[in-house]
Amino acid sequence: MTKRRKQAIILLALSGPMMWFGFTSFMASGTSSTALAMGIAISCTLGLAFALSGLVMLVTKNSLGILNPDDKGRGEILASKTSKDSPILDKDKIRQRNQAAIDYLVTKTTDNAIKTLTKKRKVNEMAKAKDTDVANVVEEIRALEELIVQTEERIKKDTLDVKTATETKAVLKDNLARNKTVKELLAIIKQ
Repeated sequence: MTKRRKQAIILLALSGPMMWFGFTSFMASGTSSTALAMGIAISCTLGLAFALSGLVMLVTKNSLGILNPDDKGRGEILASKTSKDSPILDKDKIRQRNQAAIDYLVTKTTDNAIKTLTKKRKVNEMAKAKDTDVANVVEEIRALEELIVQTEERIKKDTLDVKTATETKAVLKDNLARNKTVKELLAIIKQ
């Protein structure tokens, strides 16, 4: 019999008397003593907990948190399997691999960016674009960014104009509702 099964049987053996005492005392009309009532409640709770954990231990392989000095934790197992020559502990190799991966990604990204920029041009312009260096591509990107900024500013200005026109229209409607004269309305419009 394994140590785990022994622990499960011990838990089941402890749960029987605890549940018997707790439930029979509870069913027999309880007690007037506060300490005895707490003892009955604790007995019922621990009896059920021990019974469930004992049954689960018989069925599963995990120890359910019961301390076992023979068990090794996950970290201890990994530490015992690694050696000084292990790639897990070699930080220089990891840095070299990471740097190589970053370099590869940068070159691939740059190549893809150049390809997407040159696809939109005509065939002759594509041949010229392949001969240009990265500085020309960067200049084109900056020019596009400036164009985007200018467009955004134009959109903001147009939005502001629409807001002011809407507000003026609302004021005019409000004044018409208040029966203002036409001269007063023209004076408001000129402002």
